[in-house]
Amino acid sequence: MVAIVTGASSGLGLSIAQLLRTSGTLVVGVARRASADVSGDAAKRETALRAIEAAERLGAIDLLVNCAGIGVFGPAGSYDEQTIAAIIDANLIATINFCEVLFPRFKEHGGTIVNVLSTAALIGKANESVYCAAKWGARGYTESLKAEAKGTKARIIAVAPGGMRTPFWPETRPGFMDQDDVAATIVDAISRPVDISEIVITRR
Repeated sequence: MVAIVTGASSGLGLSIAQLLRTSGTLVVGVARRASADVSGDAAKRETALRAIEAAERLGAIDLLVNCAGIGVFGPAGSYDEQTIAAIIDANLIATINFCEVLFPRFKEHGGTIVNVLSTAALIGKANESVYCAAKWGARGYTESLKAEAKGTKARIIAVAPGGMRTPFWPETRPGFMDQDDVAATIVDAISRPVDISEIVITRR
């Protein structure tokens, strides 16, 4: 199996990439950091095309995990134009960008797309208005992909995890989950032969 994982340099994306590699999957990690297999902005089509080129050198691409994202929080009315654009790009446009270039081939040849959303894609939260807007948009796009994937060889999985102990959050909060536990749940769902289209992951 050959996979592309965005947001693969830290946090949940890194845990997913490492776990996939442990299971024998060949992974091309995409992130802004120079140490990534493919370094660049996941919201840019050029980055997606370079990632596909790198993955195709390893074999046929079977899996896309969209895990890129940033969190900037504050009350409505406190966001400037640049911050709004950065949140939308990282959490929505990046997901759409990679799906747009891989979904057509997955429909025809087979493949799985995992879009990592957030519980913020399920309910509005105070001080997270722009982040929620981006994640709700990503959820809407993912639901449309599911509708288009029916009767094709593509499989779409939406994942909505709650808070985790990752660099995403400047301070760890009580009750946050371990990113490796969340990654294990996601990778397990990918490997299952049954149809899993949505996972909500929260602490017991």
